[in-house]
Amino acid sequence: MSPERALEVQDLLLSTAAAGNPATANQALSLSVGGGESITLLGLRDGGAPDLLDTIAGHLPAAAGRIRVDGRDVAALPPGDRRIGLISARDPLFRHLTVRRNIGFPLRARRVPEPERTHRVDQLLALLGLEADADRRPRDLSPARTVRAALARALAADPAFILLDDPFAALDPVSRRELHQVLRQLVSARGLGLLLATSDREDALSLGGRIGILDRGRLRQLATAPELLDRPADETVATVFGGANSLTGQVQDIEDDVALVRLSAGPTVEAMAAEGLQAGMLCIVCIRPERVAVAFLSGAPSASGDGQLGSDVLPATLSETVHLGDHLRLRFRLAGGGEMVVHRPASQPTSQLKRDRPAELAWQPSHAIAFPAPDM
Repeated sequence: MSPERALEVQDLLLSTAAAGNPATANQALSLSVGGGESITLLGLRDGGAPDLLDTIAGHLPAAAGRIRVDGRDVAALPPGDRRIGLISARDPLFRHLTVRRNIGFPLRARRVPEPERTHRVDQLLALLGLEADADRRPRDLSPARTVRAALARALAADPAFILLDDPFAALDPVSRRELHQVLRQLVSARGLGLLLATSDREDALSLGGRIGILDRGRLRQLATAPELLDRPADETVATVFGGANSLTGQVQDIEDDVALVRLSAGPTVEAMAAEGLQAGMLCIVCIRPERVAVAFLSGAPSASGDGQLGSDVLPATLSETVHLGDHLRLRFRLAGGGEMVVHRPASQPTSQLKRDRPAELAWQPSHAIAFPAPDM
């Protein structure tokens, strides 16, 4: 990535005063956002995204690290000189100003002549579809129109990069999808760099680009959605982003990167061995719900586990079926304790899905990953 067109954060440490959770103040974070690129930070468990965005934008001090915009170190500059716009609930629209005057405020602050200011505000009103709201005040706007007005005000300052802190939280699904499209168009058409923080997985997937998993100030993984799903860095990424089932066990053997694991629930299964996994270790096997095969049985599961799916199966009993529109979510109780969730197409006949029906569960080794169990 060219340093002439990037927002670069290197070894950034939040100040103790800025970090709402003391743990986030001890995590150095690095990332780069290019012009015309969007990155979404999916925050988990007090991820620290609001403090991170405020620090990058210049509203909070950094304890250490560098912040560069287009190759220039801006860490010591005030917010208005960084070419970074921030949209967050902590920086709301001015309640006493109309939408038009809110958008024009950054231009007035820079002493832009009135004819040019009026022209640029009109352009932004049209770009964000706010012409009918130009003379309204913030209290008269819907949540979706409020976000659009805040985005227009941020764009008025001609930033190279925009930071957004969970802007979709109060929006209905239709408005969310419309704003996802608006942001994608801004990124591609204007070459804008976008860094979005959200707690919603669907927001991250809808915007495209890379996704960072932010957990208590630590960036666990930054990758594309397919990489996060198929090659998660750890059990947290696999379960929280990928929705994977997690089963505890102990590694019996590893051969050709495939781990043989004796589960705490009883059976022995196979999974791909994550980096650092060794024989004898306690581990967590992660498998996504859509990757689990199900065979329903007419009678009780075989004690030997040698049924329709072979020998490496988990005897289970169906406990719940939920129709989620495009798929079915099946919840199973495992014979050895615990439970697993399985996804099936919505077209599957529901006549098979009787509560308490016995079944066997299995998967291909390449579809599961065994991670070293975290230290407790």
